[in-house]
Amino acid sequence: MNIVETVRVRFTKTGRAKYISHLDLMRTMTRVLRRAGIPLWYTEGFSKHPYITFAAPLSLGYEGLCEYMDFRLEEEMPMEEIVSRLNDNMPEGISVVSAAPARLKVAKIAASRWKIVTDASSLDAFERVLAQETIEVQKRTKKKTFKTIDIKPSVSDVELSLADGQCVCLVTLPTGSDQAINPSLLLTAVLGEEYTADVTRLTVLTEDGEIFS
Repeated sequence: MNIVETVRVRFTKTGRAKYISHLDLMRTMTRVLRRAGIPLWYTEGFSKHPYITFAAPLSLGYEGLCEYMDFRLEEEMPMEEIVSRLNDNMPEGISVVSAAPARLKVAKIAASRWKIVTDASSLDAFERVLAQETIEVQKRTKKKTFKTIDIKPSVSDVELSLADGQCVCLVTLPTGSDQAINPSLLLTAVLGEEYTADVTRLTVLTEDGEIFS
C-alpha cells in the first residue's frame, strides 16, 4: 500500500458551527471524509481507524478562520479535488479553504492571533488592564486545580479600536503548549467572569511569527 504525504486541510469554523465541540467536530469530519470518497489511510493493528488529527483545537463557542486537519491517503488525489469534494459534503458553518502536503510539524505552533469583539464600553477596561504591570488570573491546571499566573508577558501585539459601536481587540497569545493562554483568561481579567464577547482565531503562528502551514 502506497501512502502519500500527510495532507493538511485548512478550514473555517464559523456561525452555528462554533458550537460544535471538538469531539463532535472529529466525528463530523470523519463522516465528511468518508462521504466525500477520500481514500483514507487506516492505522494498522486490532482496532483500525483513519489517521486524522487536528492542530490546536478551538474552545467551544469560538470561531476560527485558520483551523487545520491532517489525514493520510492510501492513493494520490489532486488537492483541488479534495477541497471540492469536502466542501460538497460539509455542514453549515464549516468550509475548506485549502489542501496541501503538510509542511510543518504541529509542535511548531507557538501562538494564535485573535480578534475579540465586545461592547464599546469595554474599551476603557481593556486599556486599564493592559496598562498594568501584571495581569494575574486563575488558570486551571492538568490536575484540575487552579494556580495564579501573570499573563502580561504572554500578551503581545495588542491593537484596540472602536468599530461599528463595538470594542475590537486584536491580540496574539501563546498556543499549543503548557504555556498556552486562552482568550477567556484575558477577558476574565478585563471584564470579570460574566463577560459577553465574540472571539475569532485569525491566524496560527510559529515561534518565528510565520503562518503555520
